[in-house]
Amino acid sequence: MKRWRYGGPVHRLIVRSQHAQLVVWTGDEGPIPASVGAIGVEYRGRLGHPSSYGLLVGRVAEGRDGTFSLDPTPGTLAVPGEHATLGLTEPEYRGALGAANAMLGGGLVFTGIVEGRYGSSTVVFAKLTAVLCVLLSVGAEVVEESRLWATWDEPWRARSPHPAE
Repeated sequence: MKRWRYGGPVHRLIVRSQHAQLVVWTGDEGPIPASVGAIGVEYRGRLGHPSSYGLLVGRVAEGRDGTFSLDPTPGTLAVPGEHATLGLTEPEYRGALGAANAMLGGGLVFTGIVEGRYGSSTVVFAKLTAVLCVLLSVGAEVVEESRLWATWDEPWRARSPHPAE
């Protein structure tokens, strides 16, 4: 696991197995930049599996309503074994992100999304939304790896990054 100094940019590679890893970052330390206050998380699973890739960048919203604040310019990202597109091109993924955000209590603004032509799925994006909630609640520098994988396995147990009212 690679970490930078506390308070600065973060980049963590969190490996569960050779076929499951999460990359967590802040700032310019990841595949795409995360703006101030945002955290990025990328999942890479077994090549060829229908739920093997996804990437989200997000921050806490001002209110509880989740929103999308995405660059409308599509692009591509180099991902081995995948044709990854920067942006949200599949309507079903937008629906999955919105539903997951609502189920978790809302309060996320998605600022970056990368979907894979072969390996993305609504399941991947729902799980990434839950992991992002945990990262924003606890902090990318300090959250335990076991907590992230437990959230991946049971995403409905995560909660909104907003403090309890």
